[in-house]
Amino acid sequence: MTTLRRVLGASAVAAVLLAALVVPAPAAHAEEGLTVAATSRYVYDAKDQVVHATMTVDLSNISPDRQSSGGVYTYFFQSYSIPIPKSSGRVRAQSSGDRLDVQVVGTDDPSIALARISFPDLRYRQSRRILLTYDILGQPPRASDSTRVGPGYATFVAYGPGDAGRNRVQVVTPSAMSFTSTVDGFTSSGGDGTSIYTATENTFDGGLWAVVSLRDPARTRESTVTVGDLSFTLSAFPDDEQWSSFVAGTVREGLPTLESLVGNPWPGGLQRIREDASPSLRGYDGWFDPQGDEIVVGEQLDDDLIFHELSHAWVSGDRFDERWLYEGLAQVVAERTVQRTGGRPTRHPVVSRRSPGAVALNAWDGDAGSRSTDVEAYAYPASYQVMKALLGGLDDRRFAAVVGAAVRGERAYDPPGTVTPSAGRTSWSDWLDLLETRGGVTSASKVFTTWVLDDQQVALLAPRARERAAYTTLDRADGAWLPPEGLRDAMTSWDFDRSRTVRAAVAPLGSAAVAVQDAARRTGLDVPAAVRQSYERASLDDDYRALRTSLPAAARSITEVARARSDAAALDDPFSELGARLLGVPERSQRAVSLLEDGQVAPAAVAAADVTHRARWALALGAALPVAALLLLSMLLALAVVGLRSHGRPRHRPPAQRTRSIRVLPRVLGLTRSRSRNSATPSSYERNSSA
Repeated sequence: MTTLRRVLGASAVAAVLLAALVVPAPAAHAEEGLTVAATSRYVYDAKDQVVHATMTVDLSNISPDRQSSGGVYTYFFQSYSIPIPKSSGRVRAQSSGDRLDVQVVGTDDPSIALARISFPDLRYRQSRRILLTYDILGQPPRASDSTRVGPGYATFVAYGPGDAGRNRVQVVTPSAMSFTSTVDGFTSSGGDGTSIYTATENTFDGGLWAVVSLRDPARTRESTVTVGDLSFTLSAFPDDEQWSSFVAGTVREGLPTLESLVGNPWPGGLQRIREDASPSLRGYDGWFDPQGDEIVVGEQLDDDLIFHELSHAWVSGDRFDERWLYEGLAQVVAERTVQRTGGRPTRHPVVSRRSPGAVALNAWDGDAGSRSTDVEAYAYPASYQVMKALLGGLDDRRFAAVVGAAVRGERAYDPPGTVTPSAGRTSWSDWLDLLETRGGVTSASKVFTTWVLDDQQVALLAPRARERAAYTTLDRADGAWLPPEGLRDAMTSWDFDRSRTVRAAVAPLGSAAVAVQDAARRTGLDVPAAVRQSYERASLDDDYRALRTSLPAAARSITEVARARSDAAALDDPFSELGARLLGVPERSQRAVSLLEDGQVAPAAVAAADVTHRARWALALGAALPVAALLLLSMLLALAVVGLRSHGRPRHRPPAQRTRSIRVLPRVLGLTRSRSRNSATPSSYERNSSA
């Protein structure tokens, strides 16, 4: 879909008015006594860069002579005037092979002159065929005379003087040229490399008036403008180097500012910026064509216009529902960009709700490609005025936050930067929510009531205000968290019956949500992401019921994990640290924290209880181990001493001495029972010792 801009300037409108006011003056109406039939032919000459115009006009006097007491009154015509482009040359007229006198006189319109053709008296029942020829030469770009004829392009008035049903206008061009006209009634035909466009329906009483634009896409001056890693092709008229230079500088300077103000990087979708007069013929300064990946603007050196059309890469009917929204927003973005780059913003007409064509802007849904009407002439400046009132008080940071959210399709009640899978185009209700929620624009509802909404839509604002107040109260009651998704979705869709129902189910959960947040704040632990998400993403009745138990459980788990972590940290003396390591307290404490962070609330609580239990035994275990180690060491030392003594004595000892040694060693080692001296049988002992 083509996105279009402001209404046409004064020149073409003045030309149309001139046709309506001037042409009838030379008695071109049957009731004035003259009938007119004409065939007018305009041929574009690509070689000589000129338009050859030929008019064959048949005039017939149908005013009979009248007799009265004073004599006979004879009605006759001596001249006939035809509007032609002021830049025309070689203006000639003839009739029946004879040359007629032609006087070209100017008009108030800088583009139009009158060719006044004189001839002998044309009396009652007489007819005369006049052949008028002239060449349309055109003027340089941006001249006050809007007629243009150059290499591969032409813009001029094609006029045909004739009564209804007796008038034919033809425009002949090379078939490679495109054709645009202010009149939709042209039909095309042709062959052998030539196209003929023909119209026969008068546009006013007494003639057909059309402004036509011809363009050969192969005849352009092309250049490239680069901004960072982006590049665009500029296609200018071959003889208009100034336009290319101006547009290149404007794009290089303004595109980074546009990205900043829109709050989003360049989205792509534009390859070319093309100079063409065709938008003005449709009543606009320019348009952004997403299907053709191009911006089309006229010859004017207007940075405001360039920025407006560039902003449509973000702000268009692909992203916004209402026409007033994206047209008004594009113009406000363009104006800020002009100001930030040191330019002079365009002055816009001022309209009111009493202006001709005034409508509620939500009702402005006409075809963007249609010619200007009273509604069009009202709606464009009205859209700008509304958007200026809504965004004019925001600094650039907040401006970009609100506009960027709308471009991305964010919902006002979601966190900034969140784009849900269902997010799409921004509607007027989405825009109002964003303005008030993200932008803090307190006057937005009043502005919408005055300019945007119809009576049925205005009636929605009162229940909306009540629900927004209740929503704000609930949002404050649940701490830093967002209200559950079910409530936010109902508010976004303006389903206020549903929002009341959901709010009743959600409101009791606020204190439990705060308890979780308070537990985290006291302990220094983070609220598990899964716990917060379970609250903020809840959208069904089952979700709300589950939260009644899961939130208190989460608060307890956070507290217990924090206590376990503190218990583990308190084991900082050497004996406690030793016991804690042996019991796995540090690892189990970290495990409890990790479980909590993962949202496994119940397992985290179990792990925390285990840590607390083990921490109680850490000191006892840590202190017992050194004592046991000392005892063991003492025993080992004693064994070593005894062994050394045994190896240091003579091998051959008296039997009595050996017997004593053998008895002493088992007792020292604790390996034999205690016995009386006389219990052993000497003979058996001797056997053992000899063995």
